[in-house]
Amino acid sequence: MRTRITTLAVTAVAAAAMVLGTASTASAVGSGYTLRGHYASQAECQAAGAAGAAAHIWSPLYICNPYAAKPGVYELWVRY
Repeated sequence: MRTRITTLAVTAVAAAAMVLGTASTASAVGSGYTLRGHYASQAECQAAGAAGAAAHIWSPLYICNPYAAKPGVYELWVRY
């Protein structure tokens, strides 16, 4: 019984952490943007955003945000 309760508690905490991790990133970007990739630096993210906009894959509106769950990783959010 103790194992079941412990497993249930750990599962609940992990699920809550996942929801909070994704909610903080999505709410910071706003609606209408789509996640396109993760990059190791701000410069790489900006270059990928500019290249996609120049190739008319997405609009010139893109955002590079730090990924809350992993320091040093940047997310590219684009608008189509």
